[in-house]
Amino acid sequence: MRTNTYKPDITEQLSPFLVVFLIHASQIGEGILSFERFIAEKAGHDSWVSVLLTGGILCLIIYLIYKIVLRGDGDLIKIHQDLFGKWIGNVMTILVGCYFLILSIIVTRSYIEVIQVWMFPELSTFWFSAVIAFLFYTFIIGGFRIVAGLAFFSVILSTLLASFKYVAYTEGYWTNLFPMFDHSPIEIMQAIKPMFYSYLGVELLLIYLPFIKNKKQSLKWAILGNLWSTLVYFVSVIAIFLYFNQDQLQHIVWPTLNLWKVINLPFVERFEYIGVTLHFTVVIATICLYLWAAAQTFFRISNRGYKVITIIILVMTVVGCNTVDNFVLIEQYTTQISYVGYYLVIIYIPFLYIYQSIWLGVKK
Repeated sequence: MRTNTYKPDITEQLSPFLVVFLIHASQIGEGILSFERFIAEKAGHDSWVSVLLTGGILCLIIYLIYKIVLRGDGDLIKIHQDLFGKWIGNVMTILVGCYFLILSIIVTRSYIEVIQVWMFPELSTFWFSAVIAFLFYTFIIGGFRIVAGLAFFSVILSTLLASFKYVAYTEGYWTNLFPMFDHSPIEIMQAIKPMFYSYLGVELLLIYLPFIKNKKQSLKWAILGNLWSTLVYFVSVIAIFLYFNQDQLQHIVWPTLNLWKVINLPFVERFEYIGVTLHFTVVIATICLYLWAAAQTFFRISNRGYKVITIIILVMTVVGCNTVDNFVLIEQYTTQISYVGYYLVIIYIPFLYIYQSIWLGVKK
């Protein structure tokens, strides 16, 4: 078992400003195609308030993560071992690593379902997942800098795709947003929980923050990345609410793809096909970040080589994708893993901060 004092080499580290792209890329994934439907079930057309509240809460969570990592002088693996001991700490780390792996499987399978429904109904889940698993392998083995480079390009594409929702602002119905604030504060707060699935990604800071130069200076860039994601989600949710009323929205699985269908460009007849294709890079970046974090987690607490660990988790990804064979199961597993992520971010990270504060106080 490896030491808990792993320090990335300077050649593996990234400039602080790149945290903007890492945060944004981890938060904008497959969820942006469908999140409006889930939050509208709780707070209707007022759920845009929940989008802003969730973004604000995550700014505070990011601050807590930075305090935890800076005070612990290491990543989550080291912090767990310092606070809870070698064995209990490693068990907790394994649970977090499993969460990273399962979430990456769910995102992968969800995107394959999008391709099968919208583009290629006869697409083999096994062969497609196997091919993209090889793609994941090349990025993950290439190191964190390669994964970060992919995140950079995914952010450009996701922002570009979000801009194509302009059609809702020109052809939508502003009356769909009224009357404003006719839902109770409790309903608006309830919409925060399903919104968290789309915002998940800040917890990866616990793993990759040691790979950032001048970690303390990167805090403002992490906050900016989260605010960027908040802006994209806010623009998206308003666009969908303008174009679809609440009754329509409950019968649409992927509102963004339905909105893209009405875009008319001189050189493209079916823009949603272009959107799904370009969104592939966005989703790949999100999945690679989670798989890289899972590989790092299991590598650090085992005696296996990094390539072996990566191959094992990719095999598990392919198997997991083929285990979930219908849309109902995908929806159920997505809901369950989103709740796990919600409690990890909103409960466990504050708990870890408080426990570390007490532990450091007693140690002094």
